[in-house]
Amino acid sequence: KSIDKIKEIDVAFIIIDAEKGLDGQDKRIINIVMRRIRILSVLLILFIGLSAAIKPAMFPGKESSLEIKGYVFENNEKVNGALVRLYQNNKIVQMTKTKKSKFEFILFSGMPYMIEVVKPGFVTERIQISTVERTEFGGKYVYEFRVDLMKASKFEGVDVSNLDFPTAIIKYSPEEGEYVHDVVYSKQVKADLRKMREEARAKK
Repeated sequence: KSIDKIKEIDVAFIIIDAEKGLDGQDKRIINIVMRRIRILSVLLILFIGLSAAIKPAMFPGKESSLEIKGYVFENNEKVNGALVRLYQNNKIVQMTKTKKSKFEFILFSGMPYMIEVVKPGFVTERIQISTVERTEFGGKYVYEFRVDLMKASKFEGVDVSNLDFPTAIIKYSPEEGEYVHDVVYSKQVKADLRKMREEARAKK
């Protein structure tokens, strides 16, 4: 037998005209529908709860911007007119020249950046900056650093292919709560530079 009369259908709820009465099959149909509704309700609650718990774990921290201020020197002398290129995902997005040794850029969160400092007669300096890591606070961070140019003549006669890589890496440290230099990487670069200088001096 079928249900005699359906008065209203709203989402998954079926209201039966009580005056007609319900036989065994009608009751079984209603029980099946109600069980499915309860199961769907539980699954929906679990899904919402898991989504709320997983989202902070997958995307911790907040979006922010980073204002960088660089100062270019050579033997403690300010370098003016050095060309500074800003790369985002390996594409040049901005260029400027140092004034009183200084340059500035605004970097946005979630991106890998590279800064390239170029001056004729000097080794090109590259600084890698990552804003991929989400920060503890929103808003703007400020990071200042110094770039020391090296004369290309100091490395004549040696393999300088290592200098094609960044001489410094700057990234956000969740432990420090701020942007920092990668100390381990910087130590390795300094050791490589010292070795190349010694090799160049030995060949003169």
